[in-house]
Amino acid sequence: MNKIKNKKLKNLLLALPFVLPGLLLVSIFVLYPMFFTIYISLSEYKIVSREINFIGFANYIAIFSSGSEFWYAVRNNFLYAIVTIPVIIFGGLFFAYLLDNLKHGKTFFKVGFYLPVITSWVIVALVFRYMFGNANTGFFNYLLVDVLHLTDEYIPWLFREWSGNAAIWLMGIWKNLGWALIIFLAALQTISKELYEAASVDGASFWQKFKFIVMASIKPTIFFVMVNMVIGSFNVFLQVLMLTGGNPNDTTTVLQFLLYSLAFSDREFGQASALGLVIAVLVLIVTIILNKYFKLNKDNEGNDAV
Repeated sequence: MNKIKNKKLKNLLLALPFVLPGLLLVSIFVLYPMFFTIYISLSEYKIVSREINFIGFANYIAIFSSGSEFWYAVRNNFLYAIVTIPVIIFGGLFFAYLLDNLKHGKTFFKVGFYLPVITSWVIVALVFRYMFGNANTGFFNYLLVDVLHLTDEYIPWLFREWSGNAAIWLMGIWKNLGWALIIFLAALQTISKELYEAASVDGASFWQKFKFIVMASIKPTIFFVMVNMVIGSFNVFLQVLMLTGGNPNDTTTVLQFLLYSLAFSDREFGQASALGLVIAVLVLIVTIILNKYFKLNKDNEGNDAV
């Protein structure tokens, strides 16, 4: 028994020099900020005087009872996810399937689809501000009023609740579609051509090939993209900051923008930390639900993951 313990201790001491640097980095840059955030969320934190007074769950209570702004932010984050994720996944999969079967010009189209992903959010936001401009300088207003004469008045797109949210959704879809496409394309290229040939010999239709070969093979990839999109949906910030600023009356605000306002406008760092943890819990709950729905842990035992 002692020999086994001594052997384990010896192996641990041998591995420690290799593991220790990683543990230190994780402790400094992950664990310490995480526990400090939890502590701040339970405290009244004055950053200038560096005073930290423990106040329990008062920050959480303040957030949930703060009025309509928080609930507008929650609603808009879920609406963003519900609207953009299906479009990004189905659009990315559709164009990836077309590209996978394209004989010429794949590189050209891949670059074209991926350009929005590497384009700065600020540049994209400026383009969208021009497109949804509130006066005659906006592209859509110019098109509807001055060219097509469909309406007599210029529409304040970014100062209305639903048109402002629609602009935020469109920007998110345009920016992220190319990323999903590249991921799906990589997954499609791992499917053996022999499976398609065998299915053709058996008389399978296009839909049967797509359902039983394509969808079955890339299910883990769809889950991966979906989880990333869900996390991204709760990290929406720059679109709101650059396009609407949460207006009108906070009806286009989102959780990250609310967190930013609490921390840097209101100097309520305790409430901002509490809100950050609430967002993390929401993302965790949604991810667990998705994992349970896709049943990946059970279905993929022993199978190859993309």
